[in-house]
Amino acid sequence: MIKRGVCCIVLGLEPLKFKTMTYKNFSEQDRITALLKLGNIIEHNLYVTSKAIEYCGENNWNYRLSSSIFPLITYDLARVNLIDLPNYESITLKISEVREMHYKYPAVRLSLHPDQFNVLASENKKAVERTINELEFYAAFMTDIGCAENQDCPINIHVNRNGNFKEIADAFMFNFEYMAHAARSRLVLENDDKAGGWGVVDLYDHFYSKYHIPITFDYLHHKCHPGKDDSMRSEEEAFYIAYSTWRKKPLFHYSESVYGDPNPRKHAEYAIALPNTYGKDIDLDFEFKAKEKSFAHL
Repeated sequence: MIKRGVCCIVLGLEPLKFKTMTYKNFSEQDRITALLKLGNIIEHNLYVTSKAIEYCGENNWNYRLSSSIFPLITYDLARVNLIDLPNYESITLKISEVREMHYKYPAVRLSLHPDQFNVLASENKKAVERTINELEFYAAFMTDIGCAENQDCPINIHVNRNGNFKEIADAFMFNFEYMAHAARSRLVLENDDKAGGWGVVDLYDHFYSKYHIPITFDYLHHKCHPGKDDSMRSEEEAFYIAYSTWRKKPLFHYSESVYGDPNPRKHAEYAIALPNTYGKDIDLDFEFKAKEKSFAHL
C-alpha cells in the first residue's frame, strides 16, 4: 500500500505560490525596506504552507515542506533573524496557524528535503557551519509546528561528498554530534543517482550499521546508480535493505526518467506506473514536475 506525498509546490493552489528574495535584491535596498519586504514574503510563505497542508489533508496526501519558506534567514551574509523583522509578531501568528492546520490534519505526514548546499561532511568549515545552521533552524520550525522529533517527520539529505567513504562518514558523524537533538533525531540519508556516489549498500555499511541512521530509498536514483561492482543490488534487494533501516513507516521517493532523454536523471512530468513496493506499506513522495497532477494522470 502506498500513501502519496506532494513535494513543496501544490499546483492546485495556483495562483497562490511561494515567493523568494535573493541576497542581491536584499542588499541593494536600505535595510529597513529590505527587512519589511523580507518579512512580508515570509509571512506570505507561511500562509501558503498552511493552505498546502490543508489541501493535502483534504486529499489524504502527505506533504514535503518547502526549504524556501524563510529566504535569507539562515544565510550568514544577510545577518537576519526572524525577530529582526518588523512584522515578527505576525510571523509568529502565521507559524501558530501552520501548527493548527497540522493538528487539524494529523494524517498529513510532514517532511523536509533541504537544498544541495547542505554538506555536513564538507572540508570547508564555513560550509559545515551553514549546514548546521540551516538544519537546526528548520528542525526548530518543524518542532514549533508540532512535528514529532523522530523519523515520523524526517529531514532528508544526501551526504553530498564523494571519495573515501569511511573518512567522509567519520567527518559527517563528527559534525552530526554538534547539531541540536531536533535535527539529529529527524535526519535520514538518501541514495545518490551518480556513479561514485552513495548507493544504498554504502549508506547501510557506513551509516546505518554503525549509527542507525535510516535510508531513504529513491527508485530513480537506484536505477541510475545501483552501486559499485561490489555493492550493486537489484531494485528489490536495495528496497528491502533501505526498508529494514526504518523503525517508523518508511518515507521513500519516486520519479521516472523523461522518455527518450539522454539524461536518465531528468525527472518526468508524469508517472507512467506505480512502483513495486514488494508487499510493504510505505509513504512515497512523488518527485514529478507535474506535482500532485501526476497522481490524476495515473
